[in-house]
Amino acid sequence: MTIALEPETAIPPPIKVAAPARELSLLEVVGGPGGASLGALRDLWSFREVVSAFTVRHVKVKYKQAAIGIGWSVIQPVASAALFAVFLGRLANVSSDGAPYFLFALAGMVAWTTFSSAASGSMESLVSDQMMLRKVYFPREVLPIAAVGAVLVDFVPALLTLGVGAVLYGVYPALSWLLVPLPVLLLALTALGLGLGLSALNVYYRDVRYVLPFALQLGLFASPVVYPLSIVPEAWRTLYAIANPVAAAIDSLRRIVLHGELPDPVILGGAFAWALVLVCGGYILFKRLERGFSDRV
Repeated sequence: MTIALEPETAIPPPIKVAAPARELSLLEVVGGPGGASLGALRDLWSFREVVSAFTVRHVKVKYKQAAIGIGWSVIQPVASAALFAVFLGRLANVSSDGAPYFLFALAGMVAWTTFSSAASGSMESLVSDQMMLRKVYFPREVLPIAAVGAVLVDFVPALLTLGVGAVLYGVYPALSWLLVPLPVLLLALTALGLGLGLSALNVYYRDVRYVLPFALQLGLFASPVVYPLSIVPEAWRTLYAIANPVAAAIDSLRRIVLHGELPDPVILGGAFAWALVLVCGGYILFKRLERGFSDRV
């Protein structure tokens, strides 16, 4: 007897349901006339996390494969202050306004080293990161701002060293020390104002990278780093300290830490106003030249 077998019922393959496509957030970059504007400032604020990322990157790159690392931010001002204390404080008897000359010179060198490093790093920021300018969009002023922020990280151990040195010399903390951020902010604003303008000019004219170190060498002696502000004639002292905000910052730092006094409000206020003018002027120049960075860098 023959038995007929029914064919096996085919099992249909499982139906694959396509996953819904994820919406991608895109940033549309539209070219415009350029220049400083409120829109540019809002754009910069929206990229504030990028500023932090570049700041951390600057610090890591600077001390990569360095045995001492961030200790160099302490060694440089301390060694310079010791040298000035021997030749100027002991041999030349330069006045220190009653403070131990080593502490006096250390306060000046901590402030000056911070300013000069911030101005130099900010000036070189666009050229050193030129590949970023060509491939990735972000507000270009992020680079000089991050360079200044990275130097402020170095300033912390140097300032702590100044505080420890003051205690060892018998100068103990006072309420005036709470005002230390004021001269620090003044140094940062001054360096940023110069850095914004010079970094833009450095893209077009590489002579800037040779002019700035020479100018900083002159500025070391044109600012009261190794001598007190009081030796400047009284008729010119206020104008000089306002026109040179670094001088106002150094004098204020010495008053706060070494003498336990409040900084001169006229000098400090005028210097802050001039530093803000420098920042605005540097930013306007930066934004006017920004459109040609990718072609000239």
